[in-house]
Amino acid sequence: MAKEKFLLWMLAGIFTYQAAIFSMATYYCAVHGGLKVCPEIGQRYDKTFDIMVATTLALLSGKVLNKE
Repeated sequence: MAKEKFLLWMLAGIFTYQAAIFSMATYYCAVHGGLKVCPEIGQRYDKTFDIMVATTLALLSGKVLNKE
């Protein structure tokens, strides 16, 4: 139970961090020229956090599968 709780907190932390970074990046790009300055902001955002979320979800689902 403690590992599951830790992984859920880790997942929540990743989503919180992800939202904060994306908000700061969007603000920076909006202030400094929009898409001319940051043309690939969406792709960079996806690449940065895909691995962290996938790994955490895999660990969480693996833990659940082991219980059955």
